[in-house]
Amino acid sequence: MTTTRRLYHEDPELRTFEASVQAVEPAGEGAFDIVLDRTAFYPTGGGQPHDTGRLGDAAVTDVWEAGDVVVHRVDRSLGLGAVRGEVDWTRRLDHRRQHTGQHILSRAFEEEAGAATVGFHLGTDRCSIDLDRADVGTAALERTEARANAVVLENLPVTTAWYEDPASVPGGVRKAFPGPGPVRLVSIGDFDRNPCCGTHCLRTGEVGPVKILRTERKKGGTRVEFLCGTRALTDYVRRYRALRSVALALTTEDLEVPARVAALREEQKALRARLEKAEEDLRARLVSEWAGEVGTGLLVRGLDADRSAWLTPLAGALGEASARPVFLSVVEGARAQVVLALPAGVAGHAGNTLKEALAAAEGRGGGSDRLGRGRLPAEGLDLLIQTLKGEPWKH
Repeated sequence: MTTTRRLYHEDPELRTFEASVQAVEPAGEGAFDIVLDRTAFYPTGGGQPHDTGRLGDAAVTDVWEAGDVVVHRVDRSLGLGAVRGEVDWTRRLDHRRQHTGQHILSRAFEEEAGAATVGFHLGTDRCSIDLDRADVGTAALERTEARANAVVLENLPVTTAWYEDPASVPGGVRKAFPGPGPVRLVSIGDFDRNPCCGTHCLRTGEVGPVKILRTERKKGGTRVEFLCGTRALTDYVRRYRALRSVALALTTEDLEVPARVAALREEQKALRARLEKAEEDLRARLVSEWAGEVGTGLLVRGLDADRSAWLTPLAGALGEASARPVFLSVVEGARAQVVLALPAGVAGHAGNTLKEALAAAEGRGGGSDRLGRGRLPAEGLDLLIQTLKGEPWKH
């Protein structure tokens, strides 16, 4: 089988082309693998995903290299001979912008942060590069983004050439040649030269805005997520709308949102402290009132559903202050939470006693000798209380 001629290297703006089908192989589930004598479809490689589009009436869903040929996965069979190919131009243009933007950003990171790119991924929604440094700070990120966008605005030419020897490249290269020549070199004016097999813009102005979104530590280095071109503009619109909606809700200006949020957080902290103090006072009053009630046997009290977090601490405090066994419950929908506390002067084991009583009410529980906890269907709560009231509590 002859070598496939890579038209995407010769002209990255080629949208349609004529070719000859050289081989057709079934790929299962109605799919077929097609080999052409020439193709404008870029195969997955170098961090850049494959092109999609059409070959005749067939949809191209995947493209990859197999040695010297390029294989096209299509959704129906094609006959041998002439066929017309059409590249999905929206996808190709997006990939060219992201990939060229990556070259610019990688070079800018070397200049502004002393960080080299060791990995690149062009995703459906976001792109990322992996840097060999873990200490890339905010200031370096801002400088790098500014430098990248300055290169875009310079509208430098993006050219390609093949070289046998890296020593013959004028001005040197950013990244070492991956192997013996010939190697395809992508040059961005005098700003950057790098070996690459992908498709790129013809000038940096076509890339559009370059925006760094976020960073994270990754394998001892830094992963940088970014967007270029239409992706960056779309992301800006989405974020602006979100910011604007928050600003309107807070009745403030867009750029005043951080200060307004900071003030609200301080206000929330103060309110939370007041609430916690009020709840603490209320629990102390309940302990005082309930523990001082005259009577013998089990002390039974229910709490509102929004007080479920009080169950254990309130029962523990009552167990220390009261002379009677204490039973507290909270009903939440069809389920109930319960706690049984035994003061030091009351004989028995709270966990075991509650566990046995819960079994009769289709619930489960357990705990220590002084404090038992459990859950059960809310409809069984009355039966549980009656069972516990019948216990021969002794001092």
